Order: sequence, then C-alpha cells, then structure tokens
Amino acid sequence: MVWTMAGKPLLWPCSPMPLMPISPYKGGKHKRHFTLSDAANEHLAAIAADARLSKSETLERLIRSTPVYEGSATLSNGAWRLVVDHSTTDPLNETV
Repeated sequence: MVWTMAGKPLLWPCSPMPLMPISPYKGGKHKRHFTLSDAANEHLAAIAADARLSKSETLERLIRSTPVYEGSATLSNGAWRLVVDHSTTDPLNETV
C-alpha cells in the first residue's frame, strides 16, 4: 500500500526518497537483448521462482531497487573480486 497526501506518495519515515509507485512502468516495458552466463541465468531463475516472479520482473525490481552509487561501487573492478558469487555458494550448505 502506498500512502499518499494530495495525490503524491508520502516518503518512508527518515527516507529522502519516495516509495516505489504501484505501477512503475510509465511508457510500458520493451524487449531488450543482453547475454548472461548459464550460472547467472540459473541463479536469476532461482531468485525469480522464489519470489514467484518472472525473470524479467525480477531483473526490473533488482535494478530499480539498487541505487546507482551502490551498483557502481559493487561492480567496480576493485570491489568485484571481494563480492560473494551467490550462484555457486549456498549460505546454508556452502555449495550448490
């Protein structure tokens, strides 16, 4: 539920950013082409299945919920070697 006042979304307490709109697809969605490794595709499928979403919707939500500064910091070459590859590691069993 999005709380509004005078038709505008209210900010989450202590957050400078508005909540995600109910339908964030202004202008609709469009087909895009990109490539993924098999491991990344399988991990995306597992995330999507767990969330009961399509892979497309899963990517949409993951991307839109990640601030640019966080995404660019995580993806930088310096930080990337320190990132855990969750497609090959199961935190409960140590391996997939």
